[in-house]
Amino acid sequence: MTNAAASPRWADSSRGLGRLIETLIGISVFRRPLFFQARQLIIRTAERNGIPWRQRREELRLAAEPLRSSSTSAGVHPPDYYIARFHAYEQGNLCWQAAAEAEQATDAMALRVWPDQQLTPVEAQQMLRDAIHSAVEPLLNGVQHRVLDLGCSVGVSTQALARWLNSRAAQRGEPSPELIGLDLSPDMLAVARVRDREALVSEWRHAAAEATGLAAGSIDLISLQFVCHELPQQATQAVLKEAARLLRPGGVLVMVDQDPASSVLQRLPAPVATLLKSTEPYIEQYFSLDMPLALQQEGFRDLSISACDPRHRVIACLR
Repeated sequence: MTNAAASPRWADSSRGLGRLIETLIGISVFRRPLFFQARQLIIRTAERNGIPWRQRREELRLAAEPLRSSSTSAGVHPPDYYIARFHAYEQGNLCWQAAAEAEQATDAMALRVWPDQQLTPVEAQQMLRDAIHSAVEPLLNGVQHRVLDLGCSVGVSTQALARWLNSRAAQRGEPSPELIGLDLSPDMLAVARVRDREALVSEWRHAAAEATGLAAGSIDLISLQFVCHELPQQATQAVLKEAARLLRPGGVLVMVDQDPASSVLQRLPAPVATLLKSTEPYIEQYFSLDMPLALQQEGFRDLSISACDPRHRVIACLR
């Protein structure tokens, strides 16, 4: 079954509920209240679950603002798709608010996928990351010298990856890998540098995932977590092509993202689906892309697909 066949009906803007949702969010007078309601719902739920959303936002913003200029690389310009409205930000992820709220949003997402379990944000994150790393482990072969986290945002996935790989290397008597976190937003990277108090990450790199500027065949492991649902299909295909260029033969790519076949996503109530789609403009393109086929077309092999929680899947494969 392809992704297109499994796509939730609310994501298809050509008919039924999907068309109605698309019409509503295309009208500014409706979209803005939807954005406001989506943000308020996310913030209220997060703070009710012990995530100090607004307090942490101010802490991160104040600490990261002085690092923005040194987190910016000359000549890196965001493509148009990146400055489209999403995540309830009219200016997309190119704003301080998005960067200063990404950590809290990631914690809230981890809690949301296990609603029936009484977990702290730290416990929920650990469960999610453990499931991701367990899916990658069987494909790792030999020393992991250089690792890249594409679309690293504020470094939540990057730091979790670093802790796991450092622990793994110590157990095997191997050197810890050099780890690079790469993102298109200097604001995100400035926040990532503030959060990385343990200096787990070797480099925070400002570049596009489609054009990293890194040498071909120079990476052993690439992580691409919760990125592709935020990209139009053409950009996703360009990122996969760049990942294939960067990985050495036998190198590993791990992708984590929404699972189109998830029963949770398939059964989303119409109001929730409307809120989700209003904040994710490329979600329909993501669901309709046959990701395994796209990976195979770029030369990836030995794909394994597994659930890391009720909403998300891990695709791990070799170059």
